[in-house]
Formats: sequence, C-alpha cells, structure tokens
Amino acid sequence: MAVRRAKFALYMDTSALIKLFIDEDGSARVRGLAEGRSAADILLVSRLGFTEASVSLARMVHLGRISAAELPHHLGSLEDYWDQSIQEVEINEDVLEDARQLAQRFPLSTYDAIHLASAREARRMLRGLFEGEVQFLAFDMALLKAAQAVGFTIPN
Repeated sequence: MAVRRAKFALYMDTSALIKLFIDEDGSARVRGLAEGRSAADILLVSRLGFTEASVSLARMVHLGRISAAELPHHLGSLEDYWDQSIQEVEINEDVLEDARQLAQRFPLSTYDAIHLASAREARRMLRGLFEGEVQFLAFDMALLKAAQAVGFTIPN
C-alpha cells in the first residue's frame, strides 16, 4: 500500500527562492521541496521576494558570481517561475504592522521581518482553503529561530 504524504504549503524567503536559479549550498534541498514527488503543494513568497531576487541576481553580476550575459536568462527564469509556480503574498498594512511587532520580539532585519510577517499572512490566507500546514524555508538562522518560535515547521 502506498503511503500518502501530508499536504503542505511552503513559504520561501528570498534566500531560498534564489537557490532555484543559482547553484549554491542548499539548492538541491530547495529544488526538492519545490519540485518533484515530495514537493510542496503550494509555493508562497512575499511580493518583496520578486524584487529582492531580481536585485540579488543583478548584484551577483557585480560580484562576479554570474556573467552579465547570463543575467537576462536568470531574470527571465525567475519571472517565468514566479508567474507559473508562486502564489504571491501581498504586502499590506497588516503585514507591515506584524513585521514591526516581530522585529520587537526577534533580532530580524527589515526584510526578514517582512518575510516572516508575510508567511504568517499566507497561513491566515490559506486557513479554511487548504488543509495542510504552511512550512517556512530560509537560510538565515535568526529568521529560522523566529519562524519556529511563532509556530512554523522548518522542512528537512
């Protein structure tokens, strides 16, 4: 008898999202969670993530991690993936207020606080519409600790 896996949605911060397009430590893990047989049922990212990922890719050119000739390909891949696979979480006043509150509780950067608040918004957004849990993926230890403290599971 086949074992059914539990449904889950995956919120990714930008450090996780970028690993879908650039090979670096953790890329295989992110790709496994985003694609394939054991992948999340829903992929969620804050609207901030698209801009932040685009800026990160451009910065990689300046740092010599990718060539200027590769940038349009990576930006196109990001845009296509975003349009086809990502459920965008809007940044509204509730998210911004939650980010301000989270920053008072945890040592988070502005963007990390917005990502965690966006993940909490995604969880609220899916309540009653999706029976699985929302898990949280990032590659910053302070952010992961804060996510766990507010009830998120960090996927293996």
